[in-house]
Amino acid sequence: MSLYFLSDFHLGAGDEKNEARKYRLFLKFLEKEREEIEQLVILGDLFDFWLEYRHLIPKRHLHILFKLHDLVRSGIKVQYIAGNHDYWMGDFLHKELGIEHVPDKIEINTPQGTILAMHGDGLFQSDRTYRFFRGMLHNRFNVALYRLLPPTLAYFLAHRISGTSRKHSSQYPAEGFLERYYQFAQSKFEEGYFAFICGHTHYPEIRQFGGNYYVNSGDWITNFCYVRYSEGRFELRSVTED
Repeated sequence: MSLYFLSDFHLGAGDEKNEARKYRLFLKFLEKEREEIEQLVILGDLFDFWLEYRHLIPKRHLHILFKLHDLVRSGIKVQYIAGNHDYWMGDFLHKELGIEHVPDKIEINTPQGTILAMHGDGLFQSDRTYRFFRGMLHNRFNVALYRLLPPTLAYFLAHRISGTSRKHSSQYPAEGFLERYYQFAQSKFEEGYFAFICGHTHYPEIRQFGGNYYVNSGDWITNFCYVRYSEGRFELRSVTED
């Protein structure tokens, strides 16, 4: 079993030069690893924002989606866990591309035990402001009202909201905040999980707690990294220009 995890591309957050670099390095990732991938799990925030109407989807970054669809067609299982920037996804990924889309978590059974995979936002009851904001964005009534806006205006507002969310996330590399993630992971180990893997913090890391693992897949803004899991071993790998 060769599992691959990646997250937090935030396509659309940078200028054209940065976006071209993300795509170029993603192609290098596929060139390097494609023959080994049995299952690819995207841990959210592939896009800086994604707004899907009943008959309309964003036209930017479709080249990335086409590459993912190509993986599905070749027999690779591709799963997508919604992140905090993935408001509001419909059925496009699943119906048109064959990508399994789940709203919150995936459990993957391995010979070593069960891996719990999540995006990683909204885990802590103490972060009341963020949880309220997240709840507002995912409220079905609010989503229905928002979709009544003209698409151009809706995308402009979504871009502003995404920028606000990124500012909120700037605190995550702080040591105290990451410690809360370790504590959350340990609570899941006590429930019987072998490993907990997430994205969201943009802080790539593999940390072992006894026989269990906390793993963060990092991002594709500054680190351009991903995680490979095979034969009981997690590896943090990166893609570079050279």
